[in-house]
Amino acid sequence: MNYWKPYIKSILEDWNVEDVAIVGLSDKKCMWAAKPGGLFAAISPQEVGLITRQDRTMFQLTGITVAGKKCFVICDSLLVDKDNVMDVKSKGSDSRSICIGKTPKALIFLMRKKGVHGGALNQKVHNMIVGVKA
Repeated sequence: MNYWKPYIKSILEDWNVEDVAIVGLSDKKCMWAAKPGGLFAAISPQEVGLITRQDRTMFQLTGITVAGKKCFVICDSLLVDKDNVMDVKSKGSDSRSICIGKTPKALIFLMRKKGVHGGALNQKVHNMIVGVKA
């Protein structure tokens, strides 16, 4: 969808953000927009289904995958009204903070650049959720 390109570009101009994707929450859970060539372009509908399911008891034990990358959950408030954010961290030698925000129609994924505090990413996702809902 071409109208998402300027939005993705403006998000990537923030020096905190390494990667971004917006995934629809309709039945097909399809990718609306992502950084060209970025890791998040590979987010699957199955991953979105797992992240948004109501039963969240296993997240703390098993973690989740984002674009095929194994992640552990730091804080899960994705389904909590007025918060709607999940903070995760990818596993491995090149681990990165990832923040996932939920709007009524989409999930927003942001990955921080190396050396950037995860709190800055969380605040950006909160601001994006408010902007998308407006």
